[in-house]
Amino acid sequence: MHLGSRESNHGQSSNGSFESQADRKWTELVRALELDTEEFRGMNGKADFKQQSDFQCRISNPEVGAALVLTADLPARSIQYSYEAEHKNVAVPEGGFLSLRSGDSGVALYSADQQLTTEQARRLVLEPVLFPPAKSLEKTGT
Repeated sequence: MHLGSRESNHGQSSNGSFESQADRKWTELVRALELDTEEFRGMNGKADFKQQSDFQCRISNPEVGAALVLTADLPARSIQYSYEAEHKNVAVPEGGFLSLRSGDSGVALYSADQQLTTEQARRLVLEPVLFPPAKSLEKTGT
C-alpha cells in the first residue's frame, strides 16, 4: 500500500499543495518561536531555542526548569508539543497537539476544533515555559 494514497481526500494535486503549505506554516511557527525566545532573552530571560531537526525544535528555560518540545508530522497533519522537566521536583503540564487543516487562506492551525492564529498557537505552547504561574515571578520582586 502506498502511504500517500490514503490522503487523497482532496485529490492528488492538492496533497502536494497541502504538504508545501503545511511546511510553510511549520517554518513560520518555528521562526516566530525563535524570535519570541530571542525577545525573552532581551528582557533578561534565560531561554534557549534549538532546532533539533527540520521537524523538531526545543525551547528551554533553566530558571523555570522546564522545556517545550515541538515535533511536526506533516503527513499526519499535526504538530505535537510536550513539556519536559529539567530539574527534580518540577511539575510540567501535559502536552497536546495542533492539527493542520486546509482553510480558505491556506493551511491553518487548530487546537481541538478551535482555529488559532500563529500568535495564539505560540502563546499556548510557550506560556508554561516562558511565562509560568506567578510563583516564579515572586523571586524578581524582592
